[in-house]
Amino acid sequence: MKKRKLTLALGTGLIALGLAACGDEDEGTSKSGESGELSGEVTMWTASLSGEPFDSYFADLEAEFEEMHPDVDVIIEDIPQNEIQQKVLTSLTGDDVPDVVNLAPRYMINIAEQGGLLDLNDLVSDDVKNSFLEGPFQAGHYDDGLYALPWYLTTTVAWYNSNHFEQAGITETPTNTQEVYDTAKAITDSTGKPSFYQIINAGDTVIQKMITLANGESIVEEGKTVLANNEDILEFFTLTQKMYEEGIMPQENAEGSFSTAQELFMAENLSLVETGVTFLGPIESGSPDVYAASKAAQPLNDPNAPMNVAVMNFSIPSKSDNPDAAVALAEFVTNAENQLEFAKVAGTVLPSTTESLEDDYFTNPGDSPKALGMLEAAKSLERSKELIPALENVSELHEIVKNAYVKNLQGDLTPEEALQEITDKWDASFEEAGLTPTF
Repeated sequence: MKKRKLTLALGTGLIALGLAACGDEDEGTSKSGESGELSGEVTMWTASLSGEPFDSYFADLEAEFEEMHPDVDVIIEDIPQNEIQQKVLTSLTGDDVPDVVNLAPRYMINIAEQGGLLDLNDLVSDDVKNSFLEGPFQAGHYDDGLYALPWYLTTTVAWYNSNHFEQAGITETPTNTQEVYDTAKAITDSTGKPSFYQIINAGDTVIQKMITLANGESIVEEGKTVLANNEDILEFFTLTQKMYEEGIMPQENAEGSFSTAQELFMAENLSLVETGVTFLGPIESGSPDVYAASKAAQPLNDPNAPMNVAVMNFSIPSKSDNPDAAVALAEFVTNAENQLEFAKVAGTVLPSTTESLEDDYFTNPGDSPKALGMLEAAKSLERSKELIPALENVSELHEIVKNAYVKNLQGDLTPEEALQEITDKWDASFEEAGLTPTF
């Protein structure tokens, strides 16, 4: 068994996990031997997964696949996630083309549009296709083609400080925006501190919240934004502005980052937030008492509303020298057994296969805060999908919403004015880009 090749020193953020493939050598590759058995070299990139426990996991994976296919030589390399798209595009202009590539859906669609990925519809069986959850599986489609198989997932849960809830006499987490306001106000009145935080990031999380609140109604129809008459989205803008004005939300919420939410929660200056399981990472080590008091629940909305899921996929570049082995390796890495094992190794991600989620690891995980977070995240996966389509102007859409939402929080725009600003600027962006999406 070869030693895994690490091409770069990488960061430790688990949310940046990913896989991809790029061959440094192309000698000896072929689709199959004369007997039809797989043979030759197949190269797979991983992204931001250097070091333990990942080195051992992939070494075992490589050894098992090579034992199943003795004539195949697997090479696994590690590349930063934020460089993968460009490296794949660059490789397609030359001869050193990857065989298996981990791509987020937005990168996958961009490369597929340029003809850089194989359509997998006729290359994988119905059994393989049916093994995946529907929402994550659909994230691998573009036009009428299937350009990726889903691997690991992250989705949203509600985290709350149970000590603060108990102090305020709160026994249940809220399921709509008015209940969020009432709950957060009661906690702030009891503790004297801000209690609720809306993560903004680049604006994407606010858009996801808006789509969840729309609960099946489109917020954009054929390139025209339709927000003005959505009472639930208007209520969200209205009540979060009110919470900010009343000190129920901290002043730092205008910055709105994930890391700021972690810092405030760790310092017990925050009691309730929606985000992923990775949220507890630094809290577990930095503030054990707060970690022990942390509880997880379903997201703070209608329990039947669609939730966003972040998907990491595997794709096969169209110029792969060994597509048969590449498809087989992608199927192997994403099968139920290997997805379950990877979820255990990673600790804060979810698998995309139904069978993996039926394991006791997810259905009966124990009572630690992180385990309960995984349990709640797994429950919401059946209603999860990628809520924001991978559009070429998506970064601009994010920025428009971020700016309008922050101005709304700070009282520079009324909720109605904020939604109108989003409508006008989104419509102009769609028109300029020549796009007519519905979502």
